Amino acid sequence: CPWDELPAHLQERILSRLPLTALVPVAAVSRALRRLLRSPAFHALLSQHRLDAFFLLSPRLAFHPLSRRLLQVPPSPPLDPSCPPLISSASPSFLVTADSLLRLPALPDRSYLIAVVVPPSPSSSSRDYTLVAVTTNGAAVRSYSLDSADPSPRWVPGAELPLPFAILGNAAVASDRARLFVLGRGPDALLVLDLETRKWAAPPVVMPHGLTTAHLFVLDDRLFLVGGVERLGVLERVVVWQLDNDEAVGWVEVAAMPPEVFDELVAGRHGSFWHFQAADRMGTLCLYNALDGRLVMFDAVDCVWTMMPRVSGLGAGESQMWFGHVLEPGVDLLLGQRSPCS
Repeated sequence: CPWDELPAHLQERILSRLPLTALVPVAAVSRALRRLLRSPAFHALLSQHRLDAFFLLSPRLAFHPLSRRLLQVPPSPPLDPSCPPLISSASPSFLVTADSLLRLPALPDRSYLIAVVVPPSPSSSSRDYTLVAVTTNGAAVRSYSLDSADPSPRWVPGAELPLPFAILGNAAVASDRARLFVLGRGPDALLVLDLETRKWAAPPVVMPHGLTTAHLFVLDDRLFLVGGVERLGVLERVVVWQLDNDEAVGWVEVAAMPPEVFDELVAGRHGSFWHFQAADRMGTLCLYNALDGRLVMFDAVDCVWTMMPRVSGLGAGESQMWFGHVLEPGVDLLLGQRSPCS
């Protein structure tokens, strides 16, 4: 059936399954398509697409999984180069900076942010969110949460977890937005924070041996862990594990980085390389060696590793501050208000 003979509602349904960044050139095909893509009825069908993501490397440069390229991404409003994000949310994207915290009550003493949780479909007029901070004093973990929708926002303390950790690593938001999966470091452990009751749990899950540079992420209600495996202080491989439904089974290896991709990530510095950064969005995982400008992508949906073009012209310090945060385009792309790249 020729495209022009399809009913408008079918055209809308088909196009709504594409990433927003792929729809921009479609709008230039004809006036009819441009009207369709700019209609509120079509916008109501849209949802976040896993390939619609810009993994920040600096306030000016980002990696775009759909095009497999590094692009200049002018966000709206522009990012302040002097104020990198402190924390960012899972989809939909939301960045929290030191400047934005100035409008809120001060963080509790000796606490640090581990998560910002945003509802799946925030309204266009406002964006509510919940900030989660923790203290780790070597003897116990305590959480604090702040709800931006509260008329008088304040940090509410949660229950204490009487276990010693040097620091908490990244936090992955569960699909139901009701729990946080948190990586405990020193010693390694999986922790779970119930965002409604503010109570902690420490499931009896044995962590992989020799784990280093670990990162949790969630895909389709499943919890994954990516990390390096070291022996005698030397990084030997990078592995992806999935948490089995049976906690007694624990982490099950589901993918390992191929040797040629691993060689690219470590930039040939075997024996002296140990650290990379990780960022994820809806099953797309990026690993970044800021020192050598090496970038690797893992598609958790198709279980495929890909080596990306080398990053040049960026200082390691700058990219280390910005990498780990992801932006997603909005419908203003289709309204011609901004371009996804230049």
